[in-house]
Amino acid sequence: MSLLEVKEVTHSYGSSRSFWRSAKEEHVLSDVSLSIEQGSCMGLLGTSGAGKSTLGKVILGLEKPQKGKVIFQGQDLYTMDALTRKRIRRDLQVVFQDSYSSVNPRLTAEKIIGEPLENYEKLSPAEQKRTIADLLDMVGLDAEDMKKYPRQFSGGQLQRISIARAIALKPKMIVLDESVSSLDMVNQTNILNLLNELKSVYGLSYLFITHDIRAAYSISDSLTVMEKGKIIEVCNDKNEVFTSQHPTVKKLVASILPEHPRNRTISRGKSRA
Repeated sequence: MSLLEVKEVTHSYGSSRSFWRSAKEEHVLSDVSLSIEQGSCMGLLGTSGAGKSTLGKVILGLEKPQKGKVIFQGQDLYTMDALTRKRIRRDLQVVFQDSYSSVNPRLTAEKIIGEPLENYEKLSPAEQKRTIADLLDMVGLDAEDMKKYPRQFSGGQLQRISIARAIALKPKMIVLDESVSSLDMVNQTNILNLLNELKSVYGLSYLFITHDIRAAYSISDSLTVMEKGKIIEVCNDKNEVFTSQHPTVKKLVASILPEHPRNRTISRGKSRA
């Protein structure tokens, strides 16, 4: 049984009604199905408006689909009772794109990382402080950083705080929604290396949502491509993306070619990330 199964999910947003035009639905997701195994990372690729972030919200339980199911650890996220939902929720965490807006600017790093621990664990103050110090160390920060506020961190450092919060409960899966797209190339590389290391250490599963095929290729085991709310390509081996004949996928692959024409060759199985 897969850790996560999305089964024929369809979701729409209603447009506004006007005097001369009746309300109509904007189809964002159309019969989307995918599955993720324990310990693996699926890269979910697509341009802006493809529906990938909406799918992420559906998987997280934030947007109830009009049709279909989301099965996590064998449980339907949208039919389970509140107690089961709380138990399941600790195993499904998220890291968003904007590290600044995803944290409370009035809280210290200690309070930000400690929030899930306070909700799910019964630790003494000393135990919680030690746990937070360990988490900071895992993401390449210092214990002294726990007293700092978000404004005192760079974007890359604050994204590490968000990752520390996401792994605090040792979840089974993390949804990473454009989690490196706002960072410069150096910080992107550092964060991707960190995510790969944490995946190896904890056996984490990731859904890595991005428009950046370089980033997706560097961290993912498989790649899924969306366009206009539909899945148009599934590469169970990420290297299959280089042989896809779908025009949209070919454009994504072309985007990772070197700028100089004489260097524009790709050997299947080699990363340009």
